[in-house]
Amino acid sequence: MIERPDDAPGAGLSFDYAGFGRWYDSYRVEVLDPALVEVEAVVGGLLRDALSERDLARIRGPVGRVKSKPRAWRKLSHRRYVDRIDVVDDIPDVIDDLVGIRLTCTNRRDIDVAREVLDALPVADDGRARLWLAPDSERDYLDRPRPSGYRGWHVNLGLAVDVGGSRQPVSCELQVRTLLQDGWGELTHEDTYKKDGELPPLVEVLSRRMADLLSTLDDIAEDLRDELDRLDEAAVTSAPLPLTTETEGPGRRAAQAADAAAYLGTRWRALDRPVDLAALAWELQRDHGAEITDDWFGFGTFKRFLSSAVPAAEITTGRNAYILPADPVPEDDAADDAGADEHDGDVPDGDVGGHAESDQTTRHGTTGQGTAGPGTADEAEAAVPAAARALHRVDRTFPLLGHDDWTRLFDHLAEAWRRTGAQPPTDRLARRLIQSTRDRSAASGPPLAARHVEAVVRDLVAEGDGVPRPADELAGTYATLVQQRLVELRLIGARNRNARAAVRRWIAF
Repeated sequence: MIERPDDAPGAGLSFDYAGFGRWYDSYRVEVLDPALVEVEAVVGGLLRDALSERDLARIRGPVGRVKSKPRAWRKLSHRRYVDRIDVVDDIPDVIDDLVGIRLTCTNRRDIDVAREVLDALPVADDGRARLWLAPDSERDYLDRPRPSGYRGWHVNLGLAVDVGGSRQPVSCELQVRTLLQDGWGELTHEDTYKKDGELPPLVEVLSRRMADLLSTLDDIAEDLRDELDRLDEAAVTSAPLPLTTETEGPGRRAAQAADAAAYLGTRWRALDRPVDLAALAWELQRDHGAEITDDWFGFGTFKRFLSSAVPAAEITTGRNAYILPADPVPEDDAADDAGADEHDGDVPDGDVGGHAESDQTTRHGTTGQGTAGPGTADEAEAAVPAAARALHRVDRTFPLLGHDDWTRLFDHLAEAWRRTGAQPPTDRLARRLIQSTRDRSAASGPPLAARHVEAVVRDLVAEGDGVPRPADELAGTYATLVQQRLVELRLIGARNRNARAAVRRWIAF
């Protein structure tokens, strides 16, 4: 053991900075730098595959870094790690953020979107996965900020890197923040100005005050985004200006309209899943400018322009309109339909059409936020039907919950509705039920995620007559609505009773 003063960097380690440096230089070239390139590419690919262009525009990154030699030395010299490191080769097993990447999101809701994409990863290394979530590594500083005021969501990713022809696991830390949270980190030097985790008192007070103010701004930005999204969705089917003989038809800005129509035709032919019209309209606005929404090239609404540009396309009806892929759903196997009633308790998911993922279930449990978390789910609780995952891939607001959270949601909603009483099924009733349901869940345990409660409540209020119902009836009604959406979006065939039964068991047991 090399003797150093007790408070000197590296005190208690069996090697000095020079010995550490020789190991670090070699390990960085062979492992860390390739791991950084790989994890940026894999996480970026996951996001591109799972999200619409509109969602991707709200998430920046991933961008990463390899922890520098001096900062790595400083960290491993901390008393929390010294006793766990005997030789330099122990360092990667103890310091889990030598490689780090970051996603920066426009709003907090986008953090939830990114988290749900990552939930599809395997939990722990099975010896075959390219990327996985490290069990018990999640650190949620969004609702429980650090004393300094820092907010963000962290999780460790395991990555398999090829080193000399052999598979070597490497730990990478992922940080997800909003733009304002990231700006707070830059302004306060959160990543660099730390002395054993403590800040001078005045710095800590000012940092926390600024963090709290920026958190309030994040809430306002979220409300602004919700309203802008609502206006975008309304503009898809509602004409902002009355049609006149001067604007009616495709003659106005003919060349630009033809270019936009050609883009829509190409997009439709390449679709592998339904796309909501608001997201597709956003793509055109991005390229052609917001002014096209004034009259949509003389057609008044985006939906009418889309129908003219791609007359063969099928567009759904309902609260949220979608354009469906050109490829039809394969014919259902007649055996599925014939056997579903007899074997309703143990049938597999069945064919979920040409647009769902092939594996049958995903590991999906519950955390304090009502979403899946690494390593938190009991396997018996964690089966989510492939059809439900296919719907979530199309509509990121659709909840993927474990059985306990479905039960809690409907129980709390039924009680909230009973106390509210029968009212007209309006947006006012929906807002009241959403808030009351969330308050009740928070009072009895981990709060249910606002986006999950909102998705369920709004569908049930829009479908019903405003009269309270028992929890089991609410669950059954919602399961029926989900089944109808799956058929309407061609994610399952109309006769695929196995897939419908699996969804009903998952939601309504």
